[in-house]
Amino acid sequence: MTALLLGLGLLALALPLARYGWRRLGWVAPALAGLLLVAGVALWPKGAERVDDRAGLLGEEQRRRLSEYHALLADDHRIDFRVVIGRELGDLERFAVDYVRRYGVGGDEGRGLLLVLDATADQVRLEVGFGLEGQFVDAFVAYLEARQMTEFFAAGRVADGILASTELIVSQAQQAEGELVPAIAGSGGAGARLPARLDAGRAAPSDAPVAAGEGASPREVLAAYRRAMAGRNDNPALAIYSRETRTLLADWVMTPAQMDNMARSLAECPVARVLADAEARHAVLLAPLAERQCPPYFLVREAGAWRLDLATMMAAVRFGRGNRWRLETGALGPYGFGFAAVALDSRGYPRLPEAASR
Repeated sequence: MTALLLGLGLLALALPLARYGWRRLGWVAPALAGLLLVAGVALWPKGAERVDDRAGLLGEEQRRRLSEYHALLADDHRIDFRVVIGRELGDLERFAVDYVRRYGVGGDEGRGLLLVLDATADQVRLEVGFGLEGQFVDAFVAYLEARQMTEFFAAGRVADGILASTELIVSQAQQAEGELVPAIAGSGGAGARLPARLDAGRAAPSDAPVAAGEGASPREVLAAYRRAMAGRNDNPALAIYSRETRTLLADWVMTPAQMDNMARSLAECPVARVLADAEARHAVLLAPLAERQCPPYFLVREAGAWRLDLATMMAAVRFGRGNRWRLETGALGPYGFGFAAVALDSRGYPRLPEAASR
């Protein structure tokens, strides 16, 4: 209500300026300018930015990218997500509650999320506004922190951990209320606090094998990949991966939450078409284009077997608003043939056939 009244006051002050101009208002103009400045400070107090890094753990580009992503989250799902990174913040629960109240995180509807990371205490807490408690229950928040966020923190990748967590928040926001991803027993309040595990080091990956069988088709290789993800198998040297993919994954952070999310996506995304090039060296697996969150998969034939080319996929397939996939066409390489009949807009998003878009 206070913000609304101040906003109306700003509008009332701005109208005379627009109508008469600064000079015709004489001495009143500086006074009005001062009032505008004071009101502006009250509306946007210092420290209320979306990403407030007081500990210097993020670079400028990382802060900008996170802020832009969180702005899209607010636009698409009406979720006000803020991040505060500091040192010696004291009791995180009290800090989070005070910060939410002071800066109005989530507004009157309580649709706010506040991530607080104390680098000194090595603790992290995600505070959930009352308007989101039904969707982001403690069990989900604890899962997000323990199985996604802190896995990146342990590898020294704080910005990536926050961004990956935001992507999981988007996925949760898109689901029906009450439908949860796998959960962990959480805290007693609206949110969860766990050790942040900053720079704790990555755990050794699994060495369990996963094979698709001799002469497996591209569909069968993709099914084997789904089984690996469902079993949380982060072995970077699986036989179903291409050589470049194995090299890439050897230095990759593959979290349990990412593998759970991938397993669900693969289970929910039917393969409509399998396209191969003339030499049968490369294949593209496409879900129906109307399934905007079901990306294409690339496979390459190596040593007589089809193998997943996740390396090229990561370069060529991007996800935008609403986790919808798009293409970086310049990175498609030998897989361009698979999209010859797919119309793309200027940003690389596939255009739906007219009948499917109705």
